[in-house]
Amino acid sequence: MPKVSVVIPVYNVERYLRRCLDSVLSQTFQDFEIVCVNDGSTDRSREILSLYSTNDERIKVFDQDNQGASVARNNGLKHISGEYVFFLDSDDAIHFQSFEILVRIIEENNVDMVSFNQLDCTEREYNSLSLHKKCIKFASLDTKYCDKPIFLGTHKGEFIIHFTVTSKFIRRHLLENISFIPQNRFEDLAYSFGLLSKNPKTIVLQETLYYYIVNEQGVFHTPSNIKQVIDYKECLDYIFSLFVDKEQELEFLKKDLVPNVLEQQRRRCRKASGNQKREMYRVFAEELKELYDKGLLEIRYIRFYRYLIYRLLMVLY
Repeated sequence: MPKVSVVIPVYNVERYLRRCLDSVLSQTFQDFEIVCVNDGSTDRSREILSLYSTNDERIKVFDQDNQGASVARNNGLKHISGEYVFFLDSDDAIHFQSFEILVRIIEENNVDMVSFNQLDCTEREYNSLSLHKKCIKFASLDTKYCDKPIFLGTHKGEFIIHFTVTSKFIRRHLLENISFIPQNRFEDLAYSFGLLSKNPKTIVLQETLYYYIVNEQGVFHTPSNIKQVIDYKECLDYIFSLFVDKEQELEFLKKDLVPNVLEQQRRRCRKASGNQKREMYRVFAEELKELYDKGLLEIRYIRFYRYLIYRLLMVLY
C-alpha cells in the first residue's frame, strides 16, 4: 500500500499535464500512487495519461463523462489506497521535496493534517522561478500547531490556513463523510471547511510547496454569470450547516467569511450586463435575505455603506 495518494482531475490540459505529472514523479519521496480521473477530455490529455501510466504502474487512470472537477475528485477518492491524500490540479505543479517534507511533518507531530503555502504565478513566472528547484532545508522549516485551524483562516498574520484543498496534506481518515459538491465551481471552498469543521490536529507550515499556475481561461477569469452566484450561495449554505451548533465558529464566519464572500458576489453582479445582471442581483438578494433572517448578516462586521447597499438590494429584489 502506498504512503501517499495523489488525486488529479484532468480535463483538456494537454499543454500542462506533463509538467504536472513530472513534478510528482520527480519527488524525493517515491512511495506514492497517482490517481488521475479523465473528465471527458477532448484533446490529447487522455493520450498523455495512457503514455505515462504505461511507463509507471503507480499511475492509475479512470475515465468519466465530463461532469466537472468536483465529481472527478469524488470518483478519484473511491480508488485511493494511501495513508495520506494530496489533491493536485492538472495544470499546476509542486516542489520536488513536497512529499518528503509533508510525510515527515505529519508523522513526527502525529497530526491529522499539514497546511502549507501556495504561490500563484503565471506560466512565464513559474518557468523563470528557481524556487521550485531550490532545495529546502528541514532545519529552516517554520511551523505552528493548532487544533482548531479554522481560526487561522483570517488571512492575517504569519500562519494562515488557506481555504483550498490543494494547500493541504491530509490523513485519509479525515476525509470520511465529506465529498465535493457536484457541479459546483467553488467546491474547493466548501470541502476545505468540511475538513476544518472536524477540528483536525494541524501543523501550519510556512513554506511554499504548491505552484498554482494562473490560467486566463480558468473559472476565476471567465465572465460573471448567474451560475457563479448560485454556486457560491450553495457553498455558503453548506458551510453554515457545518457550524450551526458551534457558537465560536459561527462568530468567526460572520466576521471573516461572510463580508468577503458577499463583496465578491456583489462584484460579480456589477460586472454582468442586461437581463443577466438583474437575475444575478435577484439571486444575490435572496442570499442576503436568508443570511439576515438567520442572524448571519451583522452590521458590526460589515462596512456601513456596504451594509446599506445589501439592505437596499433586499428591498428592491
